[in-house]
Amino acid sequence: MSDQLDRDAAGSLVVGFTGTTAPDDLRRAVAGGLGAVILFTRNVADAEQVAALTAALRAERPDLIVAIDHEGGEFSHLAPANPWPLASPRLLGDLDDVDLTRAAARDAAATLASVGIDLMLAPSVDVNSNPANPIISTRSFGRTADVVARHGVAFVEGVHDAGIAACPKHFPGHGDVSVDSHTDLPRVDRSIEEVADVELAPFRATIAAGADVVMSAHIIFSAYDDQPATLSHRVLTGLLREELGFTGVITTDALEMQAITKNRSIEDAAVASIGAGADLAMIAVGTADPQALTARVIDAVRAGTLPAERVADAAARVRALAGSLGQRSRQPGLDGAPIREVAARVVAGQTFPALGATPYVIDLTQGLHPAWNPYFSGLPEVFTRVAPGAEGVVLRGEHHLTDTGEPQDDAIAKAAKAAQGRPLVIAVQDAGRTPWMREALNHLVQGHADNVFVLCTGIPEDQALVPQGVPSATTSGRNVIVLEAIARQLTRER
Repeated sequence: MSDQLDRDAAGSLVVGFTGTTAPDDLRRAVAGGLGAVILFTRNVADAEQVAALTAALRAERPDLIVAIDHEGGEFSHLAPANPWPLASPRLLGDLDDVDLTRAAARDAAATLASVGIDLMLAPSVDVNSNPANPIISTRSFGRTADVVARHGVAFVEGVHDAGIAACPKHFPGHGDVSVDSHTDLPRVDRSIEEVADVELAPFRATIAAGADVVMSAHIIFSAYDDQPATLSHRVLTGLLREELGFTGVITTDALEMQAITKNRSIEDAAVASIGAGADLAMIAVGTADPQALTARVIDAVRAGTLPAERVADAAARVRALAGSLGQRSRQPGLDGAPIREVAARVVAGQTFPALGATPYVIDLTQGLHPAWNPYFSGLPEVFTRVAPGAEGVVLRGEHHLTDTGEPQDDAIAKAAKAAQGRPLVIAVQDAGRTPWMREALNHLVQGHADNVFVLCTGIPEDQALVPQGVPSATTSGRNVIVLEAIARQLTRER
């Protein structure tokens, strides 16, 4: 009983770690039955290193699940090891070609499979019904449940074509929040009927398409419970299991996020989430101690606050998924063909003036976020690779705000001065929710007489904010292949 409980408790956990090789304590935890390991950018140097890392982990136990966030656009932790980055979900939804979405997901998942990763923590099937929400942005396929459901299904099918597991997230839905769950606890006050029509529709569709894993959201849905979904038996067991009929693995989002840990410890959250119905409690922070976490789950069982049957059921689901992954056939990737097709369609579908080979690029972008891992440092880098005569500057919100939320005059003024006498490209990212960015955009446009072009690199709704008469285009995300194609168009000789 004790040995089995030990393995079941370990099997209900997914943990992160620091470094590009597996530490000894993690190896021991894997050998002892750890359910899964999650990788982040901190664990990725290049493809060969990731393949060696996953092989070393599976040398301890072959049926270990290895997961990574890989949604597309800025939202991927595989950047150093992936030559063909995935288009953002919003861009795929805007193009609205489900065959292309399926091919893009297959290509991305095949890349993961080639380095030993077998759980893709994607797609995000949140409906971005509130464009001002601070976290979903281009991670969503769109603003309606129909678009998100259709492309979510195609994405799951593409991941399955590559032979690995797909994970729709963040259940019941993260698209109508005004607070980022990394920093605080969001709340959604829609009625049950509204949640069913909007948030739940893409989950129903992707579950019917064979979703292997569903990730929970750290959000209170007041129509169901006063606890965040991750800790709610009503949401995870009553709604997801019983009403929607999901029989696969439920994983939490990272439990160290402030939405959860402002009011409880990570260890207590892990126990509570498993009790609520989660099969994998995720502790993604690099300092996670898998042995201590396992011991905390065991203590809860022995104290009678967590049923042993619930822990055994969780671990059994995880083991069943791991066993099925070892039996799946895998089709090869398409060697970047989908993202090249996406880039070609973006260029063909919009108008780009020829600005010449020496534009100045001012990249107004959001501050770096724990969920973002861009494939480049900013738009000037992309333009300079294409046209060595280009120059520019990246202005991030956290460095260029005053106490009143206005842009700092010295930063904006310095950029405007550097652009004088040259064609100017201004990039904005989710300006609709960022007052300083809108002010900076208007200031820069007003101060530059001609040869100005605005590139909207976040949600396409930003185009409505571009001053009248100024040419603009949208990329619906910051994919480096798409941006390079656009840079080539803009740096043509006049």
